[in-house]
Formats: sequence, C-alpha cells, structure tokens
Amino acid sequence: MDYQKISEKTVKYIYSAYASLSDSPLEPQLRALVELRTSQINGCAYCCATHSKDARKVGLEQKKLDQLPAWKESSIFDSKEKLALTWCETVTLQKPDQLKLRQQLLEAFSEREVVDLTLAISIMNALNRMAVNLM
Repeated sequence: MDYQKISEKTVKYIYSAYASLSDSPLEPQLRALVELRTSQINGCAYCCATHSKDARKVGLEQKKLDQLPAWKESSIFDSKEKLALTWCETVTLQKPDQLKLRQQLLEAFSEREVVDLTLAISIMNALNRMAVNLM
C-alpha cells in the first residue's frame, strides 16, 4: 500500500516534523543511535538499513552499530548514550518509571534535548509502524 501517496498531506507533516529535528541541539550521533534502536525494537528492516547508513554518515563507529542490540551489556556506550537508549526503550515499549528516568535525563541533558530526544523516538515509532504495517 502506498500510504505516502494515499495520505500525502498528513505523511508530509510527519516527515517535516522529522526533518525539523536537524536543528536540534541534540548530538547527531545520539539521535542516530536512538532512531536505529527504535527501528530495531519495532522490527522495521527498511528503517534499520536506512538508519545504519545515516549513523555511519554522522561518524558512529561500526563497532557501536554492531553492539547496539546488546547495548546494556556493552562497555563501549557512554553514560549519556546508555541513558538515551534506556529512554528510547521506555518510550517505545511504554515502560513504567518514566518520571524517575525523566529526572535522570534532565540531569544529563537540557530540557530542549529531552524534548527533542523524545520527539525523535516518537516520530521514529510512528514512521516504523507505518512502514511495518502498511508496506
């Protein structure tokens, strides 16, 4: 189903919101990590391929990309990355304890970065779910 054509106006708004995140103070590498991890969780093969390529373009090491599915057990992710990946899984899977984790995020990131991080994850969830369910 060509959902992008069927509901062109609305889908363009989603892509426009996604594109606006390029102006975010959020580090491009961190954004690439959470977008790829969101796509992995949602099982979107197309999005995983796209975001792996994008992650390499912004300078993420292949080793990090290789270990991303097992990031909790890996020592190559720093504390900010692990915190962002925890938030990614919490938002994507709607896990409890969001308030406690959000407080931890605000100790490591600005309010704008927390909002943009959440938007990046949320928009990626929407895009993944459209691709997985409508392609």
